[in-house]
Amino acid sequence: MGKLLEEFEYYVQTQNYSRADSLIESLLDTNIVSRLERKEALSLLYRVGYVYPDLTLKLCNQRNDVPRPFIDTLQMTLGYTPSLRFYNHADSLISIKTALMRNKPLLAKLLCYRFYRQYNLQPINLVQNNKLTIGNNRKKVKKNHNKQKVSIIVTTYNSEKFVENCINSLLNQSISNIEIIVVDDASTDDTVEILKKYPSIKVIKLSNNRGTYHARNIGIEQSSGVFLTFQDSDDWSHPERVERQLLQLTKNPDNIANFSNFFRVDENTGLPSCRQNYPLLRLNISSMMIRKVTLEELGGFNDERRIESDKALLNTIISTYGPCSVEYIKTPLAIGLLRGNSLTTSENSGFDRYGYSKNRTLT
Repeated sequence: MGKLLEEFEYYVQTQNYSRADSLIESLLDTNIVSRLERKEALSLLYRVGYVYPDLTLKLCNQRNDVPRPFIDTLQMTLGYTPSLRFYNHADSLISIKTALMRNKPLLAKLLCYRFYRQYNLQPINLVQNNKLTIGNNRKKVKKNHNKQKVSIIVTTYNSEKFVENCINSLLNQSISNIEIIVVDDASTDDTVEILKKYPSIKVIKLSNNRGTYHARNIGIEQSSGVFLTFQDSDDWSHPERVERQLLQLTKNPDNIANFSNFFRVDENTGLPSCRQNYPLLRLNISSMMIRKVTLEELGGFNDERRIESDKALLNTIISTYGPCSVEYIKTPLAIGLLRGNSLTTSENSGFDRYGYSKNRTLT
């Protein structure tokens, strides 16, 4: 029974999708899922849930310990609006999504405030016109001074639609000693023109498009901070993100790097969403904070590849310094934009409906 998920992944990675389909369909005629250990059962259900939401809902009936928020997300995927339930912490995003689907923007706004308060974060008003709007934060925060400078490196490519939200969120961080470096990877739209309105940031325009990791390495070379962190140009950072991550590293000198969590908002619907359906709050691989000297010793990002180099660097840190050298701050410190034609969703670099991408598994 413990081989079920491994067998499914094997069929997906060998692109034998008919066998993957048959395997999951066969589970409906047995009680295998009911006999699995809970952790193993949930791993299987979460993995196949966004591939076969209808079948997974039926498989959930074989157990009485499947989290209700997960069942709600399956119903949402199938076009149903579940009953409004008031969940806590990460699952509060399910409550917010349900309130918006039920056209209750005031309730969704209150739930957003409650969501951030549960993590002891400054509440942010994200709701506008019954949607979540990244960057809808006009309240300026009090600045705390940090002795050691943090350089925040942003890479852009044709980011004119969302780069202002990104930069505004970084300018509104709760610490003062920061440096914002934007490396533009040869945009052909008005991204660089828009960035000219921000005289306090450093903009580096590249003449040839070579990918986000090459651009990041350029930013690392030009940075002057003791600590480095990164942000994608279609992401928005909570005002306390950089300060929280900096505090964790300075208090724990044995940690080499840390990462925080984020959730995504669908560009079209304005609803909290993710490719995997559940959970909505996930690791933000782009949020890494690390000492500059350490990153230089590691050789920076492998810019020979345009995707997955951030995960490869994480693996290098763990293999070099050990798994305890990395801290995962499980707090919603950023929001990403789930949009078409990004590195995550495009045909060349994204995932197919089975959650597989041949390009992302190449070494």
